[in-house]
Amino acid sequence: MGPSAPLWMTMLYYVICIATLLVGVVMLVKGTVRRLYSLAAVLAVPLFFLNNFHTIARVGVDPFEYWQQSLIEGQWWAWLSLALFLYIVWYWAWLVQRIGGQKEGQVWWKRQRWIWVVLAAAAPVIVYWVQNIDDSVVSSVRTYEPSKARLPQDPSARIFFLYSHPLERESYIVEADEHHVRKVVTLKAVGISHLSPVSSTKELLLWSDYTGRYVYRLNPGKWTVTDQEALSSPLSFASLQGEWDIRSLNQDVKTNKLEVRKEGKLLFSKRFPPYVLQVLHVAPYFYVFADVIEKEQGVLYVIDQRGEVVKEIPLLTSSARSMAAFRNHLVIATKPRLTIIDLRSWRVAYWDTGEEETRFDQLQVQGDTLWVSYVQREKSGWMALNAQFQPIEKHELPASYWEARFHGDYVYVLLEPPAGSESDHAGEMQIFHLRTAQPVSRLNVPKQEHNLQTFCVMDDIQ
Repeated sequence: MGPSAPLWMTMLYYVICIATLLVGVVMLVKGTVRRLYSLAAVLAVPLFFLNNFHTIARVGVDPFEYWQQSLIEGQWWAWLSLALFLYIVWYWAWLVQRIGGQKEGQVWWKRQRWIWVVLAAAAPVIVYWVQNIDDSVVSSVRTYEPSKARLPQDPSARIFFLYSHPLERESYIVEADEHHVRKVVTLKAVGISHLSPVSSTKELLLWSDYTGRYVYRLNPGKWTVTDQEALSSPLSFASLQGEWDIRSLNQDVKTNKLEVRKEGKLLFSKRFPPYVLQVLHVAPYFYVFADVIEKEQGVLYVIDQRGEVVKEIPLLTSSARSMAAFRNHLVIATKPRLTIIDLRSWRVAYWDTGEEETRFDQLQVQGDTLWVSYVQREKSGWMALNAQFQPIEKHELPASYWEARFHGDYVYVLLEPPAGSESDHAGEMQIFHLRTAQPVSRLNVPKQEHNLQTFCVMDDIQ
């Protein structure tokens, strides 16, 4: 993320707006100058602040940079803010001229009015041009020699690493196999922070939980966009599996809107308090996990296919990373304990390793075995639980991983470079056999212009 705006700039921003409001009210009451312009200035200031809630809702983002980026993207609220701010500046110039002399003010207005007429007429053209300049999302693909050395026991999968910045126009995807980088793809997409495989079509679903305006579906074989849908708000969750399209839109700091579509048709839309982290569909219900951040607890909503809440279950755990259905139970990878809910009685149980500061991460069901990955203070690993939720296998790594993914009979672990090191790589990918924990391969993850955000694993694309 870029540096924040200087303090003096922020102070000047507030001083100008507050001074405009005060002077506008005085001029409106006294009638020293034309009241219509003063009334417009008095209304412009609160409207300007209300409109800029778009930037306030993005906690941690510099508002000036986000405003500038939104102008580049042609977002209407950013252009409205610009128009209001330009009017405030013009009002001060006009005020000075009018108070300085009636005759001089009239001459100045006649000289300047055509500039404002041209700007007002050109604004829609500029917005249209910015929005439609080069609609191609994939701007470049650099191809490398694919790996041909593959042993019979090697995993035949592709790994996709995502790099982005919340305010920069370009994002990157590095495609690799278990040994080598195969492609570096540049995307003209702002702030993409998540990617997940669409198993039914072998596509990639890309979206942002921060600043994004679109959700993309990419064909990673040809690197073409199969679908690009505009969003009204950033997403906090998105999943496209089979006929079900589930997404939660982060509308503001108080509301997430869950939308569920079946075969492209909206089944229901429902609002929840933020922050919706996970949604799982197990017929006939949808299970929605919302994190109550201020209490460090969670809530599980059980929703039927009409969008009605069947059950609301308060939980003592938070920060859900994944959910899975396992032998009539719903299992949620939460912090600091694993959350287990009996789907027949709605009883809640918690399970932990007895170790402090444990964060459960990813889940995978294989027959009568539930695989769970976890992270602790200075170590991490994965374990197997049986149908009674008793550990039957445990494999431990001597370091905490950054992210991990189960994929078939393998576990993919992403390790960050050692703290303080000046490594030429963004991290190291290590691949282990799930049951034996034998290392299969390792790959140095290359650096790109922006930070590495996440990765996903897909079956080999033929």
